Amino acid sequence: MLVFFIHGVNTQNTNYADNLIRKIKKSFTYRSQAPDSYFYSSFWGNLYNNKKHQIISCIEKDYSRACDAHPEYHRRHSGIYRYIKHRNQFINGFLGDFLIYQNPIRGLEIRRNLYKQLNQFLLDHPHQKEIHFIAHSLGSIILWDLLFSENITEDDPAYILRKSLEEYKLLSITTMGSPLLFLKQMMDLDFSNVNSSEINRNKDESNFAQKIRWVNIIHSSDIIAYPLKAAIEKEISSNILFFDQFVWQYGNAQELGLFTVGSEDLAMISGASDAHSSYFANNTDGSITARIISYNLLGEINKLYDRCVTPR
Repeated sequence: MLVFFIHGVNTQNTNYADNLIRKIKKSFTYRSQAPDSYFYSSFWGNLYNNKKHQIISCIEKDYSRACDAHPEYHRRHSGIYRYIKHRNQFINGFLGDFLIYQNPIRGLEIRRNLYKQLNQFLLDHPHQKEIHFIAHSLGSIILWDLLFSENITEDDPAYILRKSLEEYKLLSITTMGSPLLFLKQMMDLDFSNVNSSEINRNKDESNFAQKIRWVNIIHSSDIIAYPLKAAIEKEISSNILFFDQFVWQYGNAQELGLFTVGSEDLAMISGASDAHSSYFANNTDGSITARIISYNLLGEINKLYDRCVTPR
């Protein structure tokens, strides 16, 4: 079993998935027949840091010029351009990476980087022929482009990657904190592409165990993540087993406190960032996520059918 991770926005640490992988492996130990499993945390988060830094540098220069032009407001300069720290965090943490990937040339380079890593992962384990993908946030969009997008050419790394996977069995996909619902609506993504993908050519469709399992995990306080099934169920065939799974936790204690006293708007803001990264956290959220992923990796779909909300 080969498991390939693709991270999303605001990821600077190559060890981002270590806690989650450790929890998944621990869940395997409770099975009597756990398969040989190999995990790889792909990384592209440092490719265009300079672009984000350039944006912030330009913003800070314009802000400084505005302050210099109005010395009479020297005690109120912080009001000219408010929430600078949070704006910069938003650029570094989400908007920058998302917009960088939308640039065709830079997006292609990110896909090329991921193809090289995946290809090496496959070469390192020549006797393993079953592959699973786990993608977080923007990573789920990148994964879609790599595996299923129609808008690629034969020189795109995604096309080359698909050719390299033709001799493998794609058994599961897990998306976490995914905004794919919005991309489907905005770009009219056709999920029937999953049915006809060349990656599936060596699958025995009569074998229930070889149906593609796709689990979409949504932390209940993650405002980037949304359920997908109703939007795609008329497009995916019976050969795709799709499940939305909710992690019914709060992003942090402050969110819980604010929500309890009825301050829902403040609670949402307080918990959103922690909730979006919580899938990888070394806490209850991460443990629940690991449990759901292990069900998907091992094909224990009865447990996915039994419930879609997991509080603890």
